[in-house]
Formats: sequence, structure tokens, C-alpha cells
Amino acid sequence: MMKFDFDAELRGADGAALPVYCEVQPPYVGSQKSLIRVAVPAQHITENPPGNPCALSGRSGAFTINMQGIHWRRFPTSSKGSLGLETIELLHIERLTILHHPANARREIRFHLAPISYLRSESSCVYFGDKSHSEELFGLDLPDLGATRFVAEWVTVYHRDAEIPGATVLAGFSAVAGLPPDAPIDADRMVAKFRSTLEVLSVLFRQAVSLHGWTYTDGETVSTWVDPLEPNVTPSAREGRGDFVAKPQIFVECATRLAHAHEKADVKTRSLVRHLSVAVNPFTNSRTNDRYLFMFSALERVIEFAWKRGQTQRSPAVTDNAVTTLLEQLKETVVAEGGENASEISARLGGLIKVVNGTSFRDKFEAFFRVYPTMTNSCSDLWPILGSDKKRGLREVRHALAHGRGSFVSLDVVAVAEWHLAILLERVIFVLLDMTLPDGISPGSHLLRMGGKGWYERDWWVPLRSKQDQPI
Repeated sequence: MMKFDFDAELRGADGAALPVYCEVQPPYVGSQKSLIRVAVPAQHITENPPGNPCALSGRSGAFTINMQGIHWRRFPTSSKGSLGLETIELLHIERLTILHHPANARREIRFHLAPISYLRSESSCVYFGDKSHSEELFGLDLPDLGATRFVAEWVTVYHRDAEIPGATVLAGFSAVAGLPPDAPIDADRMVAKFRSTLEVLSVLFRQAVSLHGWTYTDGETVSTWVDPLEPNVTPSAREGRGDFVAKPQIFVECATRLAHAHEKADVKTRSLVRHLSVAVNPFTNSRTNDRYLFMFSALERVIEFAWKRGQTQRSPAVTDNAVTTLLEQLKETVVAEGGENASEISARLGGLIKVVNGTSFRDKFEAFFRVYPTMTNSCSDLWPILGSDKKRGLREVRHALAHGRGSFVSLDVVAVAEWHLAILLERVIFVLLDMTLPDGISPGSHLLRMGGKGWYERDWWVPLRSKQDQPI
């Protein structure tokens, strides 16, 4: 990839504009961060810098270079002299776009991907030669894109000016799809569709697949890089959960069916799948406790959806009316007597009345199994969702982490419970899309046992349900 140095215009959100000098080194391959320097000529520095966010546009030979969403951290407002350049300290850039007219480019779109663990393992047998090159790892038939090749690509960067000359091979990954030969394309729509597909495929990869950018040719070649100042990496769950959700021999078939099932699902189901996918394969690292709460929140969202879909009406308990009457009488007394905190107490009593007349989590939980009966079998081998004071379920672990108390749940309890919750959510995704569970998460399967490294076995997790909390 070429390095550009050129003059440009920087325009602030307040309309202020000034000339700047730029140096831009785009990524050689996906996942690399760009090297970008923007400097202001000393004679154009003012005491009032342009407001964030800024936009930049300029040309370098046949290339047009634009940047959007530029946020600076420090902007020079003075200079020691009238000559020279003062560098702007950049905080964030939303997008870097490079346009040029190609000579003989293929009519295709190339999505630059994060270097996820699954793709790296697939490329373990690829020989990185001494020239820029790429090699196909596998192909999928994806909604709207059709035949899409997932490829490993690499480029050799020579260091001829180093004290000891050498070379570095930089490798990355892309997904490449052909474009219609004549029809115009809507690149933004294709990118949005591919992002949505990546969200559900992350379940099979056991890692979020973030999109670093894309390049397409439609009259001119346009390369767009997202968050170019940041390296494009995401945490993998393969080490903790197991390498494979689907057997390697049927991965392509399973991934294709999963992508098309997701595309055919209704909007609400796709939204639920997205929340589940992001919960089990987050884009950033976080503490075990935080991941657990995020995942359980996604499960609650699905249970709430199932309850509404099943239109389950709760039968009020015999004592509900009596409790409601007493609470309403107490609320009226508080209002009548007044007092400094009367309004707050009245509001809290109103909340209690709603709780009594509302639907319990257990009622919604039962509705979940009625709407999705296959989940009964999909939960039977895992740590139960609902428990009791003496034998905690996944929900009781959630409550202990969320509300805190004078002791804390043992780390091994949280770790094993999180593993079971993650496997449960992976299964829920396939159930929502009306698909058969792949072997890696099927109850009792060899792949599941291998991935669990003992945590799947009942004699490991059953005693943890009763393990006492540790005092602070």
C-alpha cells in the first residue's frame, strides 16, 4: 500500500477551515492501524482551532483522500516562528477513504476482517511467499452477496534502509465477493448486510468478527477504513469454550445454512440473535463478572420475547388481591398524612403493587419453554437457570453478582457458571433460527466434552451449586 503525503483542507464542525499537511500510511492488510499525521503550517495557526468533529479532504496525484469524524485531542494555537509545521494530536478518526481510477481492476468488493483465531488456524498451512499474494481458505454462499471467498492475504515489506536490511511479512484476512458486471451497486447496503451476517457467523467462529474496512471497484476503486487509528482485534473464546461449534468437515455447510436462516428470520428474531451473538462473543475484553451479567441480560431479553409471543396470561395467586388491597390502603394513608418523604414512599408502594400484579420471572421462564419446546432438552444437561437458596441456579449467580452482599461468589463458581451460560446462549441462537444444534454444542457430544475440559461434567458443576460464598 502506498504512503501519501499531500496538502489538504481541514474543516471543523463550526465551519472553520484551514490548510494542513498530511502523511497517511493506510493498512497493508486488515487489522493493521493506519499511520496518520496531520500538521498545521505555522503561518495559519490561530487562537481559535476548528471545532470537533472535523473533516479533511485532499489529493495526492491520482488519489483523492478523505477523512470523516476527526477528533483532535490537542490543537496547536501558537508557534515559535512563522515557518515550519505544528502537529495536531489526533484522538480519533471515524473513517479514512481513498479513491482512484483503476487501470484493470476486478469488479468485486473486498471486506477487510479482523485476524480471528479460526481464520488463523485455517491459514496455518498457507505458505507466505515473497510477493503480495492471497490464498482462499474456504467459500460461503451468503445472502445478497452470493459466492464469497474467505482468503488469507499477505504482503512483504522490505527494510532496505535499516542497519541490517531485512523484510517483514504482514498477513491478514478478507472476504471477497463478485459484483454484477453492469448494474450499479449500493456499497453501503452491501456492507450493512455483510456486517449482519458476520454477527451470526461469530457464533461458529466463537469470536466477534469486526469489519476493519472494504474496497470495491465500480468505475473507480474506493477503499474505506473504519477507526483507522485503532488496531482491529477482538478476544477469542475458543480457548475457554472449545475450538469448534461445528465439525470442521461440515463448517461451510453449517455456516451457509446459518447465514440464510438468519436472513429469513423476522426483524425481532434477528435483533435477539444479534444481542445473543454480541453477548457470547464481545468485541472487547471485560471481567468475567461483567460478561456474565451481559449474557444473562441477553437471555432475559429472549425470555421476555417468548412470553409476549406466547401471550401467556398469568393466573393471579389467591393472596394477590389481598396483598394489593393492603398496599393500596397503605399508599392512601401515606398520601393523606403527608410528610417530607410522602411522595417518594407513595411511589415505591405503587411499584410494589405493580410487582404483585405483574408476571414473575418463573412464569415467563415457563412460557419460554412452551414457545420453544426443544429448549427443554437443550437445558437438561447444563447448570439450571433457576435454583434455590441452597442450590444456586444461573439466575441466583446473576443476582449475587449484580446486587452484592457481605460475601462474594467463589471465582470457580462464576467461571463454570459463565461457561454453561455461554453454551446455553449459543444453543438458544440455533433454536431461535429453527436449526439443529451443531455437534460442538449438542448435549453429550464429544466436541462439547472436549471443549469443556471437565466443566461440562455433572460431577464438576453440581457441587459448585451448593458451594458457600466466601466472606469479604
